[in-house]
Amino acid sequence: MRSSFRLGRILGIEVRIHVSWLLIFAFLTWSLAAGYFPSLLPDGSTAEYWLLGAVSSIALFASVLAHEIGHSIVARRNGIPVKDITLFIFGGASNITREAESAGAEFRMAVTGPVVSFILGGIFLAIYFAAGGSGTKTAFNAVMVYLGQINLILGAFNLVPGFPLDGGRVFRSIVWTINHDAMKATRIAATTGQIIAYIFIFGGIALAFTLSISGLWLAFVGWFLASAASASLQQSVLLDTLKGVKVREIAKPEIKTGQPNLTIEQALSIMLDSRQRALPVMEDGRMSGLVSMTDIKRSSRENWPVETIDRIMTPAASVKTVAPDDDLTRALELLQSEGFNQLPVISGGQLRGLISRSDLLNYIQLKQEASR
Repeated sequence: MRSSFRLGRILGIEVRIHVSWLLIFAFLTWSLAAGYFPSLLPDGSTAEYWLLGAVSSIALFASVLAHEIGHSIVARRNGIPVKDITLFIFGGASNITREAESAGAEFRMAVTGPVVSFILGGIFLAIYFAAGGSGTKTAFNAVMVYLGQINLILGAFNLVPGFPLDGGRVFRSIVWTINHDAMKATRIAATTGQIIAYIFIFGGIALAFTLSISGLWLAFVGWFLASAASASLQQSVLLDTLKGVKVREIAKPEIKTGQPNLTIEQALSIMLDSRQRALPVMEDGRMSGLVSMTDIKRSSRENWPVETIDRIMTPAASVKTVAPDDDLTRALELLQSEGFNQLPVISGGQLRGLISRSDLLNYIQLKQEASR
């Protein structure tokens, strides 16, 4: 997700925070400090309310992170790579690089997140009651009851059958099990998700005009769900378009290559003449590396006439590749998850061609036009 920064790694999964998270963190801290904690702890100080608000906000997003880690662990157990987890204004999102291959895997991945939230909610409430419940008005108890309630709400909200919420994915897995058609199940779930999203939008607007300005937040959530449902459907249609099509069918077999002793300027000239965004570097008949426009731009322009490409290329061992008989869905997965613009096509240790993001987009466009 763009406009995010790296926080660290958990279980080998990179955790990132989107800048929008800072907005909701500030808003949530303020709302807890200004309303929630003063109502529970009327004798507290302003500084105490703000401290409790900040601690509770951080703990809530730690709970959201646990929710997403639950999804990610089950995804990896089902052979689905997880690139990262990003916390943002609406909670969190696991960057799962491809869709589940079975309804059962989809169900397990989707239901795990809400289950984690319900478990956390139960734990926090158990601690709250063990510490005296409503009869003990302490800062600790106030935080525990808040975290218990909000995790239960988080789990319940995610079970709303609005795709791509967890509940929508559970719904899709059920439909998929019944009709044995993943694409049809996705269309049904996405349509249901959009209907629920518009209910949120119009209901939120009505609430904003009649009862509370907070209805605008519900409308905002509805808008986000509608956009997410549409994007998820488009992604599924895209994957369905590419399924069964082999890399060799669209990869360019006739490509220009270069020797390690070429200067950056010479390599760039070849790339511009051949309209390639990358130049495979060949040595003894095998690809020893790949020079991309990104690699070139990292080097100072004044060095281009003298610096050789073996000093700036990405070594072959670090280059993601595909085979001629791989599905295009595999190529799309690598291009999207790793952020590459092109992939060498390798078979038997030999370079067989190059496939680029633009090649995929052109194929998709032609396929869609032909089906109209």
